Amino acid sequence: MADNGSTDAGRRIVVGIDGSAPSRAALRWAVGQAALTGATVHAVAAWEPPSFHGWLVPLPDDDFERTAMRTLTAEVDEVIGRERPVPVRESLLLGHPAEVLLELAEGADLLVLGSRGRGTFARTLLGLVSTRCAAHGSCPVVIVRADGTTAAPSRPLTAAAGAEGSGAEPAVRTTKDWQLSLHLVEERDTTRVHAVLDADGAVLHSDAYARRNPLDDPAPAVGDEFAVGRALIDLGHQLLRAGTRHATGTAEE
Repeated sequence: MADNGSTDAGRRIVVGIDGSAPSRAALRWAVGQAALTGATVHAVAAWEPPSFHGWLVPLPDDDFERTAMRTLTAEVDEVIGRERPVPVRESLLLGHPAEVLLELAEGADLLVLGSRGRGTFARTLLGLVSTRCAAHGSCPVVIVRADGTTAAPSRPLTAAAGAEGSGAEPAVRTTKDWQLSLHLVEERDTTRVHAVLDADGAVLHSDAYARRNPLDDPAPAVGDEFAVGRALIDLGHQLLRAGTRHATGTAEE
């Protein structure tokens, strides 16, 4: 049974789990830090069923939840082993990974995440969770690379971050979170993408696809990038049209 995610008092280090090599490195780092500080490691995985966004795939939602739970348990067992050197808690929660991690990290000592050291395209998509958590976390956020090295912990900026005793007014900053969801379905030689952008309540949709040339060898990764790229270009055009309408107060021809 998945943990409901409620938190207990005491020192905690929250770790995001997704089954990747950087995620395993983050968990190892968190265990080492917990051994030094006497904290509990809270391993957290989040999952979102495609049906939440109206995108149909052959697998029912229950299969996605079971897969996420197996990934979480397998990663904890692989990295830490069954004889736990530090207290470890596991939570699998339904929701967007960044939202789940930010909520559970409230009151924690640290939030630890893996860094995706991949190509530009994959890093842009897969790095959104760590970027958002680093920007909005209520506790220090540590980003761990696959080789075990870390980026400097980031702390959220607050009004008290102005120069003490300088008399300067703290900078005013407005932050907005736009949620982008991409759902890919590969069927034979075609990759289809359904993109959903929630821009502060204004939801835009885009559908695109890429088809392999029959003369080429199968290359699903290339098809993925073309299909996603086309969906993002369409969303960009929709945003530009909406921006033109808002700026001019007239409908674009």
